[in-house]
Amino acid sequence: MSNAHTLSGRTTYGFVLTMIVCVLWGIFPIAAKAVLLETDPYTFNFCRFLLPAIILWVFLARRRQLPTLWRGAQRPLLTRVLIIAALLIANYLFFAFALGRITPSSAQILIQIGTMTLLLSGVFLFGERFSKWQWMGCLTFLVGLITFFFYRILAMFDGFGSYAIGMGLMVLAALTWATHAILQKPLLNRISSAQILLVIFILGVLVFFPLSDPRAILSLSTPALLGLGFCTISTLLGTGCFAEALAHWEASKISATLTTIPLFTMLFMQLLKHYPGFNIVDEPITMLTISGTLLVVCGATVVAMGKR
Repeated sequence: MSNAHTLSGRTTYGFVLTMIVCVLWGIFPIAAKAVLLETDPYTFNFCRFLLPAIILWVFLARRRQLPTLWRGAQRPLLTRVLIIAALLIANYLFFAFALGRITPSSAQILIQIGTMTLLLSGVFLFGERFSKWQWMGCLTFLVGLITFFFYRILAMFDGFGSYAIGMGLMVLAALTWATHAILQKPLLNRISSAQILLVIFILGVLVFFPLSDPRAILSLSTPALLGLGFCTISTLLGTGCFAEALAHWEASKISATLTTIPLFTMLFMQLLKHYPGFNIVDEPITMLTISGTLLVVCGATVVAMGKR
């Protein structure tokens, strides 16, 4: 009997869900930046984990699907799930600290390294073969990164400033996300993604609560509060839409579509900068940044589409 997943055939629905994810995740670093201008990463991540943990707990409890990793046959899974949870929590923390130092568009460009790492893991860990077009896509992606950050890279020769440290932290965020995804994939036949997410959210609450200052939320400005609310909801909604899209559309096409997220971030930044009181600085729009973004997106798309 085959274990291959059968798609529903509702490709339009899958496409719409994927586009919702692109919009949510495209806006996310902008909203997160607004919050991080007024509070610390620990408090931000504590709030980001708390509400999704409660919602997901209620959802799984009503369906009687709460994880029981500490019991009997599932107990050996607990260590592996905790490692996955620790990696994703590290991803969230690195992302928040990095976003405090770099711009939203730069964050979305660098986080694509995680997608590329995940795709390349199939070659180096699971014996898959890349076509010549996919290797050309990898090269295009690398050229795009260098083009987008050309002046930032030149500045590094004069010393590693705050921006360079932020770039390094964002690369770590990308790599921890990819490692978490690689380790999670073989577990999905034994435990659902929703159950793993619940463990991650609960562990995140426990980790960040002692380091956070929830009272600081009361002093946030209205834009920061709105940003925090958006980040909290999109953490769960974006993940849910992504998981649902996988049931209706090919994973390669979803991955290829998600590589366009940096374009959404840049578009929203250009729209929001005309809003009164919007004070988030982004990368200057130059031929280098535009060319670099397009090369990164095109390269990642070619690799994600595989041999098609």
